[in-house]
Amino acid sequence: MNLKLLKKKDFLLLMLGKLVSLLGTQMQNFALSLYVLKITGSATKFASVLAVTLIPNIILGPIAGVLVDWFDRKRIIVLLDVIRGMIIAIYAVVFKINGSLTLGSIYTLVIITSLASLLFQPAILTAIPSIVKKEELVDANAVNSFILSIGQLLAPAVAGVLFGFYGLFIILVINSISFIASAISETFIDFPKSNKKPSKIDLNRFLKDFQEGIKFIKSKRIMVNIIFLGLIINCAFNPIFTVGLPYISKRILFITDIQYGMLESIQVVGMIIAPLLTGFVCRRLSIGKVIYLDILITSLLIAIIGVISSNVYLNLFNTNTIPYISLIIITFMIAVINIIGNVAVNTMFQKEVPLEIMGRVGTVNSSICMGAIPLGQMVIGFLFDKISAWICVSICAVILFITIMLFRTSLCGDTQGKTC
Repeated sequence: MNLKLLKKKDFLLLMLGKLVSLLGTQMQNFALSLYVLKITGSATKFASVLAVTLIPNIILGPIAGVLVDWFDRKRIIVLLDVIRGMIIAIYAVVFKINGSLTLGSIYTLVIITSLASLLFQPAILTAIPSIVKKEELVDANAVNSFILSIGQLLAPAVAGVLFGFYGLFIILVINSISFIASAISETFIDFPKSNKKPSKIDLNRFLKDFQEGIKFIKSKRIMVNIIFLGLIINCAFNPIFTVGLPYISKRILFITDIQYGMLESIQVVGMIIAPLLTGFVCRRLSIGKVIYLDILITSLLIAIIGVISSNVYLNLFNTNTIPYISLIIITFMIAVINIIGNVAVNTMFQKEVPLEIMGRVGTVNSSICMGAIPLGQMVIGFLFDKISAWICVSICAVILFITIMLFRTSLCGDTQGKTC
């Protein structure tokens, strides 16, 4: 990871803006979940609305991608940050006047900000390749990943303290200010003009431009492979951490809440360390080989989690200490490898896709992959209830292993011409 990139004004302003808005948003989400739990006694109610917001993102995401490619991305980014900052400020005032927020108003806030993200995310997707050179993309994405991880680590701790002492109001104020501050920093970034707004906007033109993004994906075998891999990974890998890890920790190892918190924290530590290693790895291996090795090693490590959760392994020890330490080590390694792989995938995407169609191509990719998450969670959750945990984990490991072996040639023979 090359921190010298932060000496570049545009990149520094982008990273500062992302860090500030990320901290504010993560703090707000954390505080809202605590607030809903406080007023209803049910965190499930808040979790349900977060799940519901995935639906418009999946369905409307590709539409947003076309719009982002049509209009000035800098204006979209700045305007949406200002709008979100103002909406949250209004909520802060309402909360101050009434002394509370209704559950319905909280759902509305979450849905509105989610819809705003529909345009914001594809617009920000093009920011890094717009302001750095192609040869700097790996380091730029590594710095971006590092900053995101720092935000995820700090936000819950800060939000917990502020919510405990001052309540929800101060969190809303801080998040409102964070969006406005982010918008101000983004106004000073020099984004190259890459949008192509048609002279006449209608349904036919929209469908034509949307199909152009689909045709580009079909014409690039590596893009089709990456999307398919993302689909499989989100079905088989994501549920292991969102469903499987909590189940194994609490129902099989019977660890305490403090121990589970440490297990979660060690993953974040891995996410912070990984960007420091990314540049070193990607300079010595082709991007395709990094992705291939990432999924291959991850599948093997997940198989080890299956072994850890099996009675054969657990019966070797009188206490859960060694299995718990084993689980910590494996999840730490997966977190590191996963972040390195994500940086490689983002870099490949940014190198392969022209800026003028990156919005629609990116949203098609994210919509397909995002749609696989709830499906995978439901299937894996059902399997955990019906069969042994170690079998469920092993099934996921086998799926990932077979998938990556099938795609070995196409990934390792990447655009750089290097092979495994």
